[in-house]
Amino acid sequence: MTDNSNFFNINNYLFLFNSSAVPLTSYLSKVVAEIKPIKVYNNFKEDKQDIKKDQKDKTGVYCLINLINGNIYIGSSVNLAVRMSNYLNTTFLKNRKNNNMPIIQALLKYGQENFSVLIVEYVNIENLSVRETYYITHLLPYYNVLKQGYSSIGYKHTEATKQMLSELAKNRTHSDKTKTLISKALVGENNPFYNKNHSMETKLRMIEANSRYSIYIYNSFKDLLIIFPSVNTLAKLIHSNHSSLVSYIKNKALFRGEWYLSNLPFNIEDTPLISNWDSKEANNLILEINNNSHIKKAIFVYNNNYEFIKKFEGVTHAQRKLNINHDIIKKYALLNRPYKDYIFSYERLRDQFFFTFTFTNKVSD
Repeated sequence: MTDNSNFFNINNYLFLFNSSAVPLTSYLSKVVAEIKPIKVYNNFKEDKQDIKKDQKDKTGVYCLINLINGNIYIGSSVNLAVRMSNYLNTTFLKNRKNNNMPIIQALLKYGQENFSVLIVEYVNIENLSVRETYYITHLLPYYNVLKQGYSSIGYKHTEATKQMLSELAKNRTHSDKTKTLISKALVGENNPFYNKNHSMETKLRMIEANSRYSIYIYNSFKDLLIIFPSVNTLAKLIHSNHSSLVSYIKNKALFRGEWYLSNLPFNIEDTPLISNWDSKEANNLILEINNNSHIKKAIFVYNNNYEFIKKFEGVTHAQRKLNINHDIIKKYALLNRPYKDYIFSYERLRDQFFFTFTFTNKVSD
């Protein structure tokens, strides 16, 4: 039995370290305190049997911590036990297809006994990349940051991406937009284990491969409703086309009077209210979007105090109800200036701050 002096507690977690690692436990302590994992294995090599048993058929996000230098890696898998088995397999690590990965090189250099494994959270497969992205952009893990000249398996970084990643390694202070761009280069198809040994993951990625990026759908109040795996997937469901949706993404305009489409989250912390794009809730949202296919450009009307009055399906509807010429409505909506007692806008204004969420805010004629 191990001497109790080798045990210590961090936030109610009990850890065991060999004598050489004890002076460096602050690395693990810091990460545990920051991400609050649901399971911690302090010695990757010694705990391998427990890991395989505990994580069999589990889908989730994990973290590897180098106890020698404090560097970390964030990853995700639809089968955590299989992923960890790969990391413990020397033949796999030395395979020329894998051994140019920074985390693989580190495991070979320092040995699995000098790494701790944190199971960060269990996640359903549809939301897996979203949660992986969240932790990567918040922790900016060293081993996820690809050094200039490095290429993930089957993926070549552009020079701009290489430069961005190189800067990331030097500077840990970044805007949310920059973090999002970085995360897109480090997750999903760029994952070194992408499409390996995971039949469910393979099926999902085959769908996602139809387009270059996922689509974030926000309502007019800018609440993230759902994430679809690709432009083409969404286009087929709402009876639209790829070029039309891309146009709305680029112009940042409301689609069918109520929804924003984006290839990046508005805020890096955004989590979709509908986690599964193939669920009943998602189908209801699609039905509502299709029921609004006749709306091209809605008009939001406010009084001079920016108090919301009504949303009209278009300028013509507003003209009929308010008895104001449609050219005047369009002019002042573009100018963002009051006209008499009204303020016109093609998107919601201040009323979004006083909103209690419902999936959409229908306003009847």
